Amino acid sequence: MTQDDLIDALCEWLSVEHHCHTIILYGSRARGDAEADSDYDVIAFRGGGPARRETGRWHGAMLDVFIYPEERLQSVDESLLHVRGGRVLRQLGVLGDAFLERLELLYASAPPALADDEIEARKNWAMKMLDRAARGGIEGNYRRVWLLTTLLENYFLLRSRRYPGPNEAFTILRRSDPEVHALFDKALEPGAEHATLVALVERINAAAAISR
Repeated sequence: MTQDDLIDALCEWLSVEHHCHTIILYGSRARGDAEADSDYDVIAFRGGGPARRETGRWHGAMLDVFIYPEERLQSVDESLLHVRGGRVLRQLGVLGDAFLERLELLYASAPPALADDEIEARKNWAMKMLDRAARGGIEGNYRRVWLLTTLLENYFLLRSRRYPGPNEAFTILRRSDPEVHALFDKALEPGAEHATLVALVERINAAAAISR
């Protein structure tokens, strides 16, 4: 089954089985940079009923489908920003297009600025986690992973920018801040030197101070 065939079958299943009238594909499948084993990420809307999630293998592909009552189309918030850039597969009228336009407007607006004490708390937390990661062992290695994940978010949040998720974040870094992108690339390698992580933390914290 081709991707187009699978998408057609998925839309039919959501329409018949779950009575969805507006269906949007998002993520790597919508952007066109999916791997062979990438999920089909879908958000779908129907006239009523509770929100639910359908996951699992379907016709040989992995699905991750969120189904909402149609009222959710009108109430966009930051929890839905990952759907931004999606592709409308089916829609009632122009509901899907209007929903995506509202998400773009939300993303383009400035997020609430972090308070100065929150900025300092995030920077101090990163330094504390850096020390704990240096100890090694199962806890130190866990702290390292946790720190790397949060540093990517901090790069954007400390600059009063919305965090767009990891895929888009790394694309932005590669284009606009290649030095930080290179540090992430090195720090995420198995067996990376602790000094690389130190340099990454210092770069993000220092740049955040300058940006204020």
